[in-house]
Order: sequence, then C-alpha cells, then structure tokens
Amino acid sequence: MRRSTAPKFVFVLLAVLVAAGVIYSLLPQAASGQSVIFSSGKNTLGQLANYSTSGTSNAIELPEKVTQVAAGFDHALVLTEDGTVYAWGDNTYGQVGIGSAKGIISGPQKIDGLPRITQISAGFRHSLALDADGRIWAWGNNVAGQLGTGDREDLRQPTLIEMPGAVTSISAGHRFSLATLDNEKVYGWGAKCAKDTKRTFAELMQLIGQSATGISYYVDANADPSSSDTQELCEFQGFVAVSSLTPIEILELAGSTQIVAGFGHVLALQPDGTVKSKGCNAYGQLGYPTADIVPAETVPGLNGIVQLAASTRHSLALDSKGQVWAWGADNTGQLGKNLGNLEGVFDPEVVKGLPVIASIAAGHDFSIALDREGKVWAWGINTSEQAPGIEAADYNSTPTRTSTAEVGHIIAGGAFVLAY
Repeated sequence: MRRSTAPKFVFVLLAVLVAAGVIYSLLPQAASGQSVIFSSGKNTLGQLANYSTSGTSNAIELPEKVTQVAAGFDHALVLTEDGTVYAWGDNTYGQVGIGSAKGIISGPQKIDGLPRITQISAGFRHSLALDADGRIWAWGNNVAGQLGTGDREDLRQPTLIEMPGAVTSISAGHRFSLATLDNEKVYGWGAKCAKDTKRTFAELMQLIGQSATGISYYVDANADPSSSDTQELCEFQGFVAVSSLTPIEILELAGSTQIVAGFGHVLALQPDGTVKSKGCNAYGQLGYPTADIVPAETVPGLNGIVQLAASTRHSLALDSKGQVWAWGADNTGQLGKNLGNLEGVFDPEVVKGLPVIASIAAGHDFSIALDREGKVWAWGINTSEQAPGIEAADYNSTPTRTSTAEVGHIIAGGAFVLAY
C-alpha cells in the first residue's frame, strides 16, 4: 500500500454500521510526535470532536501519533503509537467507554482501564479492542449479544471477553462481532434476537408477502439500520453470519486472510484471492443471485482480490490491478451505476471512471477509494459533505475526485471505516 513521503492526512469516512460513514468522515494527519485528525460532515452527536454539536469540519489535535482510526455509526475510536485509545461521539450505550452513558462526548476522551492495545474496531453502537497479548476487550451496546459476554447488558467501560485462544484480528459489525485466532479459526458472536421465533425462510416469505428479492423493501424500508423491525427480521434463522450471545466458531471462514463485517453480512478474503460471503443478501450484498439462507459461498467472478469493504447494503472489493468491484444496493449511486433503486445488483461489476486504486472504504450508501497518487475519490450520497470538495447531494453515481490529497491508505468494514 502506497504511503506518501510527506502525508498531509489520511482520509477516513464513517461507514455504519455499517453505516458508519453515512454522517461524518475522519481525516487523520500525521505530524512529528503528534497527530491532527481533520473531521467533516454531520456533528449532531459530537462526531467531529470540536466540543460542540455544530459545525461541519474540525481539526482534532492529539498529543501522540495515531496508528489507527475506527469509526462506528456515530462514534469514533483512535489508537495511538503507544497503545492508548481515545474516543468520542455518541455515548448513549457506553460505546465511548468512559464509564458512563452520557449521551454525547463531543471531544476526544482517553479510555482508561485498557492494557497496551494493538487494534481497534467500532461497530454500530459497540466497540472492540485487541491487546498485545491477543485478548479482546469490548464495551457499548449489547442488545444482541455483540459484546460476547453471554448476556444482553450494555457495558460502559472496556471488559475482557473470554475467547478460546489468542486473537490476531477483530471486526465489529452492526450487532455482531468477529475475531480471527492465531490458529486461523474464525469466531463470531452477537446478532441474537431476543424474540427469535425460529421461522424458516419460507415462513418469512409468507409472512412478508413478497418475493425473496423483494425482501429488501421490508428489511430496510426506511434505510434505517437502527430500526428494531429491520434487525429482528434480518436476524431470524441465519440472515446474519452468526447468532450467539457468546463466541462460536464459523467453520467455513477458517483460513481467511481478511474478514469484514457489514450490517448483516460478512465478506472473507481467501489466500488464493477469491472471496467468500455469508449472511443477509436482501440487496445482493453477498454477490451471488439468491436471497436464500446459505452457508458461506465463493463469490462468482472475483479473482485476484487484495482488499474488501462491506457496508449496510453494498459491498466493495479491490483487485491486484487496482480495479474496484461493487455489488448490492445502488439507491444513491454507491455502486457507481445509475440505477437509483434498492432492487440490488447480485453480480459484482467493475466501477468505471476510476484511476488505479490503492485502497477502498464503504460508508452507508456511499463509497470512497484512494488512488496510487494519494488522492481520494467518492461516489454515492454526500448530503452531509462527508466527501470534501464534492457538491452536497443525495445521489452521485459518478466517481469524483475529492479535495483530499497526499494521504496514506484507508480500509473499511460494513459499519465502520479504518485508516492508518
């Protein structure tokens, strides 16, 4: 991955939950011995860390060098060079991790009680951290068991989670979490319905009264990932990748080299450059033409893939040639197409109009890409001006270069975006 010899900042867009990125973006800037993070977009919950809930941009100064940024739906985490974690934004469920459930934390707060951390991940309303000994710490919302504690109680400060072995990577999705162990096994937890009626897929279709591909309009009619109705339906009997209050092994994902968690689906990069996907496929975000509940399958047509990104309703992949592939919903142009609907694209297609790309990230209904010259491109919704230099609009199907330049590299999950 190319890194500028004199980077001004690293561009990060919040994806959510997936959707983390739907409302704000983060652009870290490395300096000698310290870091400045530039934030832009919506700020109603203190996402920009300017100690207020107004304004559309801010320069966040931190006393240490930043090595990683994680963005959830309305909160952010920052990992510094010495293993310290800072956080800010929505703290309604304790996801900022400062021991309280104060609704808004509008400036960076150091999280106490953590050992030296090496990796962070921010989900919809929960947070994960991986320490130097391969242990996972979790905090925030736990309504579906996404913290892995075996119950549904929210945690307002980091708590150690019991795992079957040393962990090497973590990924937080909408209401579930994933971890890869040092033996290459993959474990997941969360997305457990409180009122699981054990309906089969056929029974769900009868209940909904729509076709399998038409389920999207019921699953997310208002494009609201926080809707309880949305999540309850998507979590029934395998619509998501995992359904457990404690970590359980996901056998078919063992050996994956990268795993990203979205709203209700998971993408897993394989050693041979192919991709497996698992979970909800209402918009085609799994990349194969069925809405049925199936185990993880290889996505047809994808080869030589080096990076993945998963969001609320769409997915991205970057291949070794620098091409970006996209599939899923295209209601705001986030696939780089001009469909303008939620019917879904079930087959991955190359996004046209981009130069050679080095890194990708997916936000809620928008996409971004970093080219090999350090410039950032964006397409999809931009109503909160999360992509600087591009006209604020609710629809943009043409990849457009933003005003961001001379950056490092970016990666993203479904409900989060990471930059380092």
